[in-house]
Amino acid sequence: MKLIIFDLDQTLVDFVSVHDRAAIAVFRRFFNVDGHLTEVEFAGRSLIENFLAVGRLNGISEQRVIENVPAMLDYYDEAFAEAFPADCSGCVLPGARELLEALSDTRSILALYTGDSRAVAATILERTGLDRYFKFRFFGTEVERRSDMIALARKKAAQLAGRAFSGKDVVVVGDSTKDIEAGKEHGARTVAVATGSHSEAELNQLAPDFVFASMKDWRKVMAAILG
Repeated sequence: MKLIIFDLDQTLVDFVSVHDRAAIAVFRRFFNVDGHLTEVEFAGRSLIENFLAVGRLNGISEQRVIENVPAMLDYYDEAFAEAFPADCSGCVLPGARELLEALSDTRSILALYTGDSRAVAATILERTGLDRYFKFRFFGTEVERRSDMIALARKKAAQLAGRAFSGKDVVVVGDSTKDIEAGKEHGARTVAVATGSHSEAELNQLAPDFVFASMKDWRKVMAAILG
């Protein structure tokens, strides 16, 4: 039995354009600038961290952003839902659904962590039909560090299974260097996919256990996860 923790954005799904439109709407409303999420290093970071980065890029002080964060988050949730495509069937990355389905037939516990807010993640999971695969979900607007999300997932999984999960019994699957770093903090098996903004070469620099170009050949990814 393994605890398998998946990142969401650009690991299982691709809604970067929706995120970018929501960020533009937020920064226009609060600061009268076009703040593009895609102009900062957003991968593996929380929504609040990305607000601060976009603010810095546009000459907005950290204090001004922090003062507006609660209202910005609320508006971002609304803007994201409004920009969400009516047909999102092509937004689940190749092999992701098949991999989750196959893993759900094993004794493993599947968890999700993401830098998104709870509302944004719920929109994505519900409208793509991926919500049913995960026992636990952790959000960047509620837990700041990815490593802390892994710690919480381990605790909840231990309570559910009646046994501890440590070392390679914990698997972290993600598209960013932040995912690899967080997994290594826990001695977990790290499986990286180059479906985001980090190339295979960039991911390999962090020496994960496995790197894949994508999940298209999901059976190979599953074998790497289960060891």
